[in-house]
Amino acid sequence: MDEAEETTSTTSGADTEMQQVLGLFDLPAFARRGQELEHSLARLDQHCRRERGAMLEMVRLRLRQWASASEGPEAWQTIFTAPLDPLWTLCEAEPPVWSGRPSHRRRQRAIARDLIASIERFNRRWTEYLETLKLERINFLIDQYNRYYVLEKECILSSVRLAARNFTPKSPVTSEQLFELYPILPVPLLLG
Repeated sequence: MDEAEETTSTTSGADTEMQQVLGLFDLPAFARRGQELEHSLARLDQHCRRERGAMLEMVRLRLRQWASASEGPEAWQTIFTAPLDPLWTLCEAEPPVWSGRPSHRRRQRAIARDLIASIERFNRRWTEYLETLKLERINFLIDQYNRYYVLEKECILSSVRLAARNFTPKSPVTSEQLFELYPILPVPLLLG
């Protein structure tokens, strides 16, 4: 057996042995820490989306009512001071189905007032929800991740340089960040 074959067999034997040793245990601590943080952030996102979606149901209903009482996307000009188009996107509502025959202006104004009231109610409830959301647990996980991830990875790799490669510390989650990700809705204004 020549030197190259001997090196290859030694390396593959060491790799196999290392894989067997690692197979006896769970994931390394740094990997578990990273996974736990990612799962926690994903759960927070799912939770916020679910709660926001539930709170937006009445706004979506009012938007559908507006569409059924209006002849098209330009109908806002007779009732509101600005277009309503951004609301459909922000509410993740289905695209509007416009009526072939518009309702009377008085009926449209009543629907518009109900829409405004629903948006204001949503904004109050959503603001209260995000401001009272308990972020201590997720921020604790972020702090622990920032402190120990590289150290735990270094213990496995035996190299500070390799352990720190591609590591980006996470910032704590704040209410302000959540308001940017899941914003309140702009409140349309009625004409005169």
